Amino acid sequence: MTITGADLLTSLGIMLHDEDSELWTSTLRVQLVNETLTTIALVRPDACAITETLALVASTPKQTIPATGYRLLNVLMNAAGTPIKKTTREALNDTVPNWTVTEDTAIENFAFDEESPTEFWVQPVPSSAISIIISYAKEPTVFTAASTSIGISDIYLPAVKNYVLSKCLGMHTKGSDAQRSSQYMADFYKVLGLKFQSDTVLDQVQEE
Repeated sequence: MTITGADLLTSLGIMLHDEDSELWTSTLRVQLVNETLTTIALVRPDACAITETLALVASTPKQTIPATGYRLLNVLMNAAGTPIKKTTREALNDTVPNWTVTEDTAIENFAFDEESPTEFWVQPVPSSAISIIISYAKEPTVFTAASTSIGISDIYLPAVKNYVLSKCLGMHTKGSDAQRSSQYMADFYKVLGLKFQSDTVLDQVQEE
């Protein structure tokens, strides 16, 4: 069963013993849910993975994922079904002379640079707007109280709750509890299969 925005906010209120939103407003909780989704997207881009057909730009080796995406995950195959292998630009430079200008109707290899997560390179260069199948991480949908879902799979619901609870209890306000806040954040990372990190590291991740 998919949890709605209203259901999530109600559940958070109960867990915080603040059903009337006197200590932590609904607006604040919505903001924190969106912060959570952004954080999950950064540390677990597979949580936002989507597989789509992409029409390549003809006559250039450099390609870009759709504007709604923030990170390429994989280039799978040509739309006709032939697989596309992952390589590096350095390997192509060494083994395929003139690969940046040689055109064809099917892609054989792709290269990806971690420093440019929305871009990738293909070889041969597409001679027309041929289509390939890619997997990429899509930006989370903005969460609101009226949302019909949390925007990602419900398997991440415990992580969302742990993060919001940690942030609320870590605030300098009535009802704060530093120990429980720290435990909820540790649980957040545990649910995601990640090693617990300090708030300093977390802040750095969110600034990327």
